[in-house]
Amino acid sequence: MDKRIYYIYTNLPSYRNDFFKKLLEKLGEDNIKLEVLYGTKIDNKVIPQIDKSSFCKKIFLSKFHRLLFFNFVKMSGLLNYIKKSPPQACVISYVSTNLSMLNVVLYCLRHKIPYATWRCGYNRPDYSSLQEKIRNAIITFVEKKAAYNITYGSFYQQELIKKGISEKKIIIAQNTINIESIIEENRNYDKKFTDKTRVLFVGALIKGKLLYSSIDAVKKIIEEGYAISFTIVGGGEMLDELHRYVTSLQLQDKIKIVGPKFKDEVKEYFRTSDVFLLAGTGGLAINEAMAYGLPIISTNADGTACDLIKGNGYYMDAFGDTHLQYKYLKSFMHLSQEEKQQMSEKSKQIIQQKASLENMVYKHVEACLNLINKNKI
Repeated sequence: MDKRIYYIYTNLPSYRNDFFKKLLEKLGEDNIKLEVLYGTKIDNKVIPQIDKSSFCKKIFLSKFHRLLFFNFVKMSGLLNYIKKSPPQACVISYVSTNLSMLNVVLYCLRHKIPYATWRCGYNRPDYSSLQEKIRNAIITFVEKKAAYNITYGSFYQQELIKKGISEKKIIIAQNTINIESIIEENRNYDKKFTDKTRVLFVGALIKGKLLYSSIDAVKKIIEEGYAISFTIVGGGEMLDELHRYVTSLQLQDKIKIVGPKFKDEVKEYFRTSDVFLLAGTGGLAINEAMAYGLPIISTNADGTACDLIKGNGYYMDAFGDTHLQYKYLKSFMHLSQEEKQQMSEKSKQIIQQKASLENMVYKHVEACLNLINKNKI
């Protein structure tokens, strides 16, 4: 009998291509077939999707629905596809608003197909208290019934333990991108720090990034007469709104919003910046920035930043705190060039040690093998 595992994902962003390609290779060594089942992109984030790939994938049309005061998503035909060709195991990037994923979980439980969740654990702040209670109850049910829970980092591991889930059922696979290729490509690039501080943000321009607070922090430093610039790279629902805000402050020459950039276009922004700033949610842009040798000023983002920047960089325990951003930017600016260079080198060392793509794939293979073996019992 074929050993087949399904990875179920809301959509298929291009930054996952290297991960699934390498996972396919490693699972193939154990004669396990990988298939990625995913929905169409329906959010407002400007993120390219995977087109061509070496791994097997199947797309399902995603549609919004509303029931009472809940918005949820269905992936048309997903459950029927699984029923026609049941796998030996599933890894589900579980999202509480995706009804099709819940149906897959219930199907797996009825038919004794072991599954793992794969989550960062971030909770959206815009749910009402009742919505949050219902959401948390469903998520906790799904996690407790799972054979394993794959977390993005140690933060959500601790949250799962608080829920009463055994540490033996939790696998930390530090969420990342192909940082190895970035470091190799820039091996001979000589990073220089100057008297002017060049601050960078890269990510989707959505409310959760709390960019107003970052702009206000940089504005205050500019008003004090320091040489500083802030480049915001990304697209999304707040692009025009942020443009208008910066224009109203008359700071277009110091705070530049350049829109979405990808691949080679974004490379130069990372290379020519001094420090990366994230006031709200996010995650993988931190990994990318560290691979380029940037020191980091960040919140816990999607629950992974605490593993990467504590001990090197500036960790903010509050989201959207203008004062903290101002304080840490000033602290960084007052470092000597030698100290900044040391932080830069340590960023690269930490990301290689803690969040390499190789390690992420290794941990997912461990989870997949455990799931397949459970199916034999």
